[in-house]
Amino acid sequence: METSRFFVLLAGTTLLAVLGIGLCHWLMDINYAIPFTVVTLVLLLGVCVALFFLGRRSAGAENRMLFSNVFLAGTMAKMFLCGMLVVGYVIVAEPSSKLFILPFFWLYFVFTGFEVYFLMKLSAIVAPPRAGSEG
Repeated sequence: METSRFFVLLAGTTLLAVLGIGLCHWLMDINYAIPFTVVTLVLLLGVCVALFFLGRRSAGAENRMLFSNVFLAGTMAKMFLCGMLVVGYVIVAEPSSKLFILPFFWLYFVFTGFEVYFLMKLSAIVAPPRAGSEG
């Protein structure tokens, strides 16, 4: 996958995510959670960009397990960061309602789906054969 294609798809995914969180904030009385939602959006955008470049770099590597390791480490890091974000928000902001989590889950769902898509495309990259190897 080319970098330009990735960023076009990321823009479309971000637009879908923003429409969904806009709808959540419009339909429910959770405007107090807008900063949390924006921080979540920025965090997940950053994770997607980092995973794309790390995945692209590791996809064609000679070590076939490197791509799997990058994928697993990225997934674990994202889950850990998101967990810290939610717990930190609950402790610091003490939200009046638990509905603030709905836009978070929407963002997590949308960006996880996008990550699965572009990582599947990147996984198709095959390492070039080594000089002198049979095969």
